[in-house]
Amino acid sequence: MAAVQRVRVATSAAHKFLSSSKLPDFARILPSDAAFTSAVNNGFIKCNKEETTAVLKAVWHTTHNIHHAGDKARVSALSDICKSHNFLPSNFTALATLLQQVPNTSTVRTDLLSIAESLNDPGAILKSASSILPVIRSTLVLEASHTWRKLAALAADHKVPEAYEQMAETCERLKNLTQAQHYWNKAAELDSGKACLMLGRYALKNGRVELAMEWFAKGADRDEAEAYYELGVLQMEQGKDKEDAEHNLLVAAASGVGPAAAKLEQLYKARNETAKGARWGELAGEMEKVSKN
Repeated sequence: MAAVQRVRVATSAAHKFLSSSKLPDFARILPSDAAFTSAVNNGFIKCNKEETTAVLKAVWHTTHNIHHAGDKARVSALSDICKSHNFLPSNFTALATLLQQVPNTSTVRTDLLSIAESLNDPGAILKSASSILPVIRSTLVLEASHTWRKLAALAADHKVPEAYEQMAETCERLKNLTQAQHYWNKAAELDSGKACLMLGRYALKNGRVELAMEWFAKGADRDEAEAYYELGVLQMEQGKDKEDAEHNLLVAAASGVGPAAAKLEQLYKARNETAKGARWGELAGEMEKVSKN
């Protein structure tokens, strides 16, 4: 029994990082050599396994040596480690993503993302916001949130469209539609196709069809699949730009937008192209089944 407990403790310790009382065995924590090399070759992570291990060891030692220091001193120390090893903060985020394929590493992933976020890595801030903000149900709580302030700074200071998108979606959940529309406009200014799609839907809801079509066209220009769909539907309903409508619906359907396939079924049946319409109808049914699974 005691032997089994020792094995359990050892296994648990092997999958801890900052909370581990002794230097972790990174060979047991990190992805395999093959997986790591593949990630480096694909440009997903900008350092090799040996360099990463050296940085993680330095982070662990530094964190334990200054554990009584404040956040500012800790962040400064982490920044110095990255500079001395020429190690980008985004590598912590990339490594956390790689470790999703490694069992029992959730604690390590949390630590890595926490480090990356403290060093203002955009990817880490976005990941943190996507998991924390959806559970906030009050504007007062939101505005007091450290994560919200980080996201707002990322949007304003670094012009990251995804940050404005998350802010807009958060405001929509809290029914603050005026503020949401403001953030969608900010994201659209940074060439966000998703923002163009959403602004088109806002315009359509307010009965401004021409403005909606302009926004959907901008979204399509930015390869937003659902913008192609919305534009194609409006063109069909207005009975003009029929060739464009067909093209836009085809692009949307090819990108996996199920309702576009159903609209193509209607379009071809209206032209008496029954066989083609039937094929699109079958495909629409298949896409609907996939979306429900």
